Amino acid sequence: MSYHDDRDTDTVPHERIAATVALRRDPVIALRVHGSGREVDVPEECQRLMIGASRSCDVVLDDPYVSAFHCQLERRGPEQMLARDRQSKNGTFINGNRIEIAELRPGSILLVGGVSLLALGRLARGQRSAREALVGRAPPFRAAVDRALLAATSSCNVLLVGETGTGKELFARAIHEASARALGPFVAVNCGGIPAELVESELFGHERGAFTGATSERDGVFAQADGGTLFLDELGELPAAQQPHLLRALETRRIRRVGADREQPVNIRLVAATNRLDLDAAGSPLRLDLFHRVATLVVELPPLRMRRDDIPLLVDSFLAELEPEFGPRAIPRGVLDALADHPWPGNVRELRHAVQRAAALSNHYELRLEDLLPRRTTLAYAAPHPMASAAGESVINLVEAAQREMIRDAYRRHGSVRRAAAALGMPKSTFADKARKFGIL
Repeated sequence: MSYHDDRDTDTVPHERIAATVALRRDPVIALRVHGSGREVDVPEECQRLMIGASRSCDVVLDDPYVSAFHCQLERRGPEQMLARDRQSKNGTFINGNRIEIAELRPGSILLVGGVSLLALGRLARGQRSAREALVGRAPPFRAAVDRALLAATSSCNVLLVGETGTGKELFARAIHEASARALGPFVAVNCGGIPAELVESELFGHERGAFTGATSERDGVFAQADGGTLFLDELGELPAAQQPHLLRALETRRIRRVGADREQPVNIRLVAATNRLDLDAAGSPLRLDLFHRVATLVVELPPLRMRRDDIPLLVDSFLAELEPEFGPRAIPRGVLDALADHPWPGNVRELRHAVQRAAALSNHYELRLEDLLPRRTTLAYAAPHPMASAAGESVINLVEAAQREMIRDAYRRHGSVRRAAAALGMPKSTFADKARKFGIL
């Protein structure tokens, strides 16, 4: 049986072979029973592992849909693991596809009867993988996850399309962790956050003295991601004048630092993301030729309003993640129903920040609706601050006064900028800037 070669095939063979180092795979070293936290070791010296309901199996699963000798894992060399079905009654599946024999990689889900087993490599052992953080059962979300994991088995470029806050970077990390490049670097960059005059330097690097302020040579993100995955978020925000340079780098897999007189080869797998895809509209932010280069496979991420039934699962996941810092918390059924009716324009990110803020600021075991969804109008039209002048303040001053008290209270409670900013669902840099403005720092 032949297996797919994950090395990039877009470049000229002699250039690619001369320029790249063979990619090492992250070997499967454990199986985590999904939903229970139980982990089963798969020692690297173990050549075969039998999974089934029989007590003589290496991994015993107590499930009515698991056959006595359901499937077998076989290690082929130090980095490859195969899963083989043993003529089970209900079949063996990897990432939703029924298999007779197929490769099992870190980040993949092995379904044995009614039990889901997450394959773990060295990178994810002892920590939550990106794949586990993709929580949800809604059909459009499951379709996106399955498509992303399918993309991970190849070397093709991937374009993630979804609204802000739908988890594009998390999907990109899941693709990286489940790919042959899992041991390589994962480098993420937000194209909208790069000043136009520094785009080439950020992407491709620069030589010393290439421009004012370039006091030393520097690698760009392409070189930093060599041998791994480069995630370009908000690709449509890249200035149109710079998009042809990116296109050429992706076509040739060669880059030239600003100020350099020669090119250097790079071996990266590109995952890009955009929050809108209106190629036919006038003034579209993404060039059509660049789109065709990055969108070998497109994964559409559904907004939270299309998967409202997933909100209780997401909330439970967030509370479990926050428990070590804030202690156990619970949300009553009625509050969960109200959360499902909220529009959530910021999608999963907004929901997570709401849960984090409520867990940090509430003294109750059960979080209340007003903890999770504070009325925004209360902040703007609160009673005048005690320091307000008798003549009254403008609405802007009232808002600033309320913000000052909120930031001061969060900093006093948590003792550090990072924790206080996280509690308010605010970027650390924004919190620090406001705290300095208000004289708190």
